[in-house]
Amino acid sequence: TGAMLVMIRDPRDMQELIRTVERRGITIWNTVPAIMDLALEQVGSHFEHSSLRLVLHSGDWIPLSLPEKIKRHFPMAEVVSLGGATEASIWSIYYPVKQVESHWKSIPYGIPLANQTYYVLNYEKKMCPVGVIGDLYIGGVGLAKGYLNDEQKTNEAFVSHPDFGLIYKTGDCGKMHPEGYIEFLGRQDYQVKIQGYRVELEEISHCLLTYKQVEHAVVIDQTDENGIRFLVAYVVTEQNISTTELRKHLRDHLPDYMIPSYFVYLEQLPLTPNGKLDRKALPAPEKQKNEI
Repeated sequence: TGAMLVMIRDPRDMQELIRTVERRGITIWNTVPAIMDLALEQVGSHFEHSSLRLVLHSGDWIPLSLPEKIKRHFPMAEVVSLGGATEASIWSIYYPVKQVESHWKSIPYGIPLANQTYYVLNYEKKMCPVGVIGDLYIGGVGLAKGYLNDEQKTNEAFVSHPDFGLIYKTGDCGKMHPEGYIEFLGRQDYQVKIQGYRVELEEISHCLLTYKQVEHAVVIDQTDENGIRFLVAYVVTEQNISTTELRKHLRDHLPDYMIPSYFVYLEQLPLTPNGKLDRKALPAPEKQKNEI
């Protein structure tokens, strides 16, 4: 209580965004991760005496490199990952990122907030064992009763469970980590079949991000004129990297069917007005001028 909400005139002006943090003594930052990442790329200064004490990120994947960047620029700021769904009061799960561990493939999704519950269930809607991938459901007092005047959509998404009561199917996949937190594995929409194998597109993206010179990466599937699906990787790098290097890096960690057929190098990934990745704006691979 007692804090003041500060609105930014033009959220696309990253320089002004950072200046506002310093000029107005901002203490809490709440955006999608891409906004913070872009702002830090454009501002070279470090703010050892900054008022910023809490950075909240939700709405999209948090790059593994971002928490360290934030700490480097704002040493006093704590980074917290948040997730959930509109149908469950926006935020239902959180994870304070104290330090990014070397073995992480992604920032942990976390543990449920107070009065919220999260479940990893299989196709029979039974709890998945630790480490087994399942569908993510949300329960608790923050859950909506359904969609207004849309009984069919309500029945598809809201489930009356014999043990957990009313729960909401998020459309996300994940698994329970042995340390007690949920690991987010992406939208079911981003699971595709390649050569008969189920492929998690986000897993390939995260593997690309473990290559030290890769700043941003996203992988999508496309279909050729013969109806054959293939993978395309879009990569933003700090310096020139050969496609051969990236293919080798991926092959060291992933099976051959998960290696993208094309690599497209961009100066930055396209974003929607609200700062999320704009997949529809990614260029077709044939428009690529050359491979680095």
